[in-house]
Amino acid sequence: MYLFRLTYYSRNAIKDLGLPVGVEVKKIMQQSSVNNPAAGITGALVFNDHYFAQVLEGDRKAVTQAFCKIAGDERHSEIVILEAKPVSDRLFDGWAMAYAGHSPEIDRLYLKYGTAIGFAPAKMTADAFVSLVYDLVESGSRIAKTPLVEDIDQPAAPLAKSA
Repeated sequence: MYLFRLTYYSRNAIKDLGLPVGVEVKKIMQQSSVNNPAAGITGALVFNDHYFAQVLEGDRKAVTQAFCKIAGDERHSEIVILEAKPVSDRLFDGWAMAYAGHSPEIDRLYLKYGTAIGFAPAKMTADAFVSLVYDLVESGSRIAKTPLVEDIDQPAAPLAKSA
């Protein structure tokens, strides 16, 4: 397998579509927690009211196909690819989702990676972006996580947020 990592961010268009944000985010979480492990894709999706930001890792073809689906999803607009490159190792051991909100811990992460208080992926380098996504997933902001499953018989259920 040719291991590949793609990072992007997009404007969260859910509210613009008049859709309920909570319902739509839950749908994204459910679809991703089934589709990504089945395709051998690891990574993380971070979101808030303004942005989606994601790191996808896996076989280059699988990552490309997943990104093409995302690019066609009307809940995303103004998609910007920060980086797409081969990598020697995975950074993420499964697929996870995190909310990029505000707390003292999360605000320290924003400052650590060079953004003002708040999630501003357009102002970040690709390396800082990937590191921030990783740290958000590892922090208390994670809301879902699935392991990488090579051969799935049944869909993996997302895990509840850990305390």
